[in-house]
Amino acid sequence: MGGDPLSGASASALLLDADAAWRCPVATHNWFDPAVSRPARDGSAGAAEASPLAEAPATTPGPEDLLERLGQWPGAVDLRGLAGDEEAAQVAATVAAVDRMAPVIVWPRLPHDMAGHRSGSPDALVLAGGPGGHASGYRPVLLVRHRVLQKSEHGDGPDAQLVGEGAAHIAVVGAVVRMSRERDLLRLAHHWRMLESLGWQAGGRPSGGLIGTDRVVPAPASGGQERPAGVGGAAAWTPVSGSPEGFASGGRALITWCALDAPVLRVFARTARSGWRRFSALERYDHEFEFRLHVARVALGRHGGGTGPEPAVRPVVVDECEGCPWWPVCRPRFDENDLSLHIDKARLDAREVSLLRAMGIQTIQQLASADIEALLPDYLPQVAHRAGGEKRLRVAARRARLLARGETLERTRPGAIELPPDGWSIDLDIETSVRDRVYLWGFLVSDPQDSAGSHYVHFSRFAVLDEAAERALAEEAMTWLVAQLEAHPEGRVYHYSDFEVVHIRRIAASGGLPQTVRAANRLTRTAFFDLFPVVRSNFFGAHGLGLKALAQSGAGFRWRDEEPGGLNSQRWFARAVGSADAVEKAALRRRVLEYNEDDTRATLALREWLRTLR
Repeated sequence: MGGDPLSGASASALLLDADAAWRCPVATHNWFDPAVSRPARDGSAGAAEASPLAEAPATTPGPEDLLERLGQWPGAVDLRGLAGDEEAAQVAATVAAVDRMAPVIVWPRLPHDMAGHRSGSPDALVLAGGPGGHASGYRPVLLVRHRVLQKSEHGDGPDAQLVGEGAAHIAVVGAVVRMSRERDLLRLAHHWRMLESLGWQAGGRPSGGLIGTDRVVPAPASGGQERPAGVGGAAAWTPVSGSPEGFASGGRALITWCALDAPVLRVFARTARSGWRRFSALERYDHEFEFRLHVARVALGRHGGGTGPEPAVRPVVVDECEGCPWWPVCRPRFDENDLSLHIDKARLDAREVSLLRAMGIQTIQQLASADIEALLPDYLPQVAHRAGGEKRLRVAARRARLLARGETLERTRPGAIELPPDGWSIDLDIETSVRDRVYLWGFLVSDPQDSAGSHYVHFSRFAVLDEAAERALAEEAMTWLVAQLEAHPEGRVYHYSDFEVVHIRRIAASGGLPQTVRAANRLTRTAFFDLFPVVRSNFFGAHGLGLKALAQSGAGFRWRDEEPGGLNSQRWFARAVGSADAVEKAALRRRVLEYNEDDTRATLALREWLRTLR
């Protein structure tokens, strides 16, 4: 639910919300340190860009639709209508619904847990046993925008309930909860601890529910027999295969009940022989929450002038930093040569960087000159939480040596680089939405006989695409491409990585397609040429070997946009689709097309540069 990112109450009360246990602890420090100014929150571009479901088809069940279905359970209390009321009124309505043991409470507002320093509320509360069952207390439920389940042939599968009329209890067979969903489990654990503080928690094993993008159907009969029974005699259901937009096609939404006391999370443990142990979500949450609480208490002891105790944490650049509102606060705290600041490919994680700092290695120059062999005996036992800890360190040191020399690329093989003969060619680049639908096919046509030079051709739809619309656009683009290759049988289609080929083959494998996409699919095996394997076998890059890194550092190519990137283009597309402003839509469309054209021209520049190397 809404509110401040870390605190749900006044500055006089130290309260952490459900995200604190997984969020970067430096963010917790920044929030409570009186010497740190709050980041600006104007709610402009970021708000729109952070809502990928905004471009989802209206027929796709999104969070609001699923909350609506929960609110239709018999006896349910839906408090979404109080969202604009005072917090006290929302809390009072929640308490009243709990007192009368409503089977479902949608959009509850939990009282703050002042003793436990917790604030926040789940998306729903469900009475244990469900409608008509034995009422023993509540379990928290969260809506998430990703899948919760993954396929598995082991175990009976999690217990679940269908979302909608009847709220039937089912057993999901052939699937388990994804252990990569640690963030979701920690948030459930936070709300479970809040329910415990109120005495509202369900009896039995601690558990919470996740409603994700998974969909299930009744498990098929086998050998003419009836459908297999699930756990405890509940009907068995099975997940539907996923679709590109994240939601599975067909099937029913479900609440997946997750045991919060089951040791399922693999966590670093210094004393374990293997370097890690398995902990339950509650154990993991309690540890992380207490640490954030310590960080916040130290931060509160500081003063406006920056005096007081030293912060309990130091910033380390991690993936979360990108887009974090606290980045302008953290950035000045880094040494200009900080290794976590500059090694941005296969980035060392916070534990690895902190360990190196403790060993006296803080900058790229120090890592570049370090004796790795001497470091390993003390280093490796403390990074057993990551697979390939030694290789990760050696690769980071190699990148540091490049950067320390002021270089970004290193040739790994001498001699000329083998490429197909120069001639008539096309450079191909596609753009996909956050749902992984191809909405733009971009082609740069280069004809040595054409004195005008290369020209850009694109096929695009700046709209929400369903499967049929994506196929229709692909058919249009592939019809053009096949005709071009038929007219130039010696021509080549160049691309960087297999991204384009994977999508052509995916679309060609879907049903109801005319022959041209299938013909293009066949041509990917004869007329297409992937430049990435060539680059990978000939170069090592300080910033990796992506097209942006190679085209800029090697070929000297420059994009017109100041922020070129695939993720940014997805945001521009989503904003273009969702904007009601015709001028803004046109500007964003032009920005995407220019970015895509520059990607194709960068591919051309890269291969032209590769031909010059000896």
